[in-house]
Amino acid sequence: MGTTVKILGASGYSGGEVARLVAGHPSLDLAVAAGDRRAGQALSGAHPHLVGAGDVRLVGLEDALDAPADLCFSCLPSGELGDCLARLEAGIVIDLSDEFRVGGWLYGLTEFVRDRLPGATRVANPGCYPTAALLCLLPFARAGTITGPVIIDAISGFSGAGRRAEDHLLLSAGAGNVAAYGTTAHRHIPEIELALSGLGGLETTVSFTPHLAPTPRGVLVTARAGLRAAMGDDDALDVLRSLYGDEQLIEVVEGWPATKPVAGTGRAHVSARVDERNRLLIASAAIDNLGKGAAGQALQNANVILGIEESTGLGAYGVWP
Repeated sequence: MGTTVKILGASGYSGGEVARLVAGHPSLDLAVAAGDRRAGQALSGAHPHLVGAGDVRLVGLEDALDAPADLCFSCLPSGELGDCLARLEAGIVIDLSDEFRVGGWLYGLTEFVRDRLPGATRVANPGCYPTAALLCLLPFARAGTITGPVIIDAISGFSGAGRRAEDHLLLSAGAGNVAAYGTTAHRHIPEIELALSGLGGLETTVSFTPHLAPTPRGVLVTARAGLRAAMGDDDALDVLRSLYGDEQLIEVVEGWPATKPVAGTGRAHVSARVDERNRLLIASAAIDNLGKGAAGQALQNANVILGIEESTGLGAYGVWP
């Protein structure tokens, strides 16, 4: 028997993606899956693609907290896990919400904290937007080549908004429509600024504008930052290659990243160019918001914590078309 797993919030999109990845992992066994609104149903009732992946049935949150497990992935909405921690039976907890990301638990941007993950018991998984933004910006922050302010435009598929019925998430409203949303004080801004400082040594402010696009999955970030000294496109790509050249789940691509090639994977595609006329770095990253932006990165962190080869259960390439 492998490491036993429980998932809180297993009926949502990120919870379903965690369950899918655990089902295909050779060293993890799903023991408990909590989903209050669907308690009593088979897990495949909430996630039809998991038919045949086991006979786990969803239970209520209260029952799940007391059930023993080695590892817990919490996909509960932000603010709900804290009240449960005193009762939560699990040696390792990885939280996919933003409840403990700023000034709380170990911030689990795997490639930048892997030396701190072994032995960790409380990990705050980064958000999908911050993950994409940081993966394309941190190499330049660490190299000392950029300055602020940093301007980030980002696009997400509909699953990034969660599994809930709201007018703007209905097919009739979202199909054929792309729109910005949120405010200039978006909740991801402090997370990105803190990570740029703590992991990249860049003290700066961030202007962040998210957009919703009519696609089920994917996050695409295009970020702009001032250059401290002149550089060209090849120099920018070399900065990325020097940091990510040996990474299994991050690819530096020659062209601009796109969301479809990473859909359904735990991979990230990154690239960069230089706008010489305006002396700006333009950096871009594409991830699956449910993969590298949520469940995939959570599993990657769990692998490192447990001493399992890091890409186990995550090595699949994207599909095309």
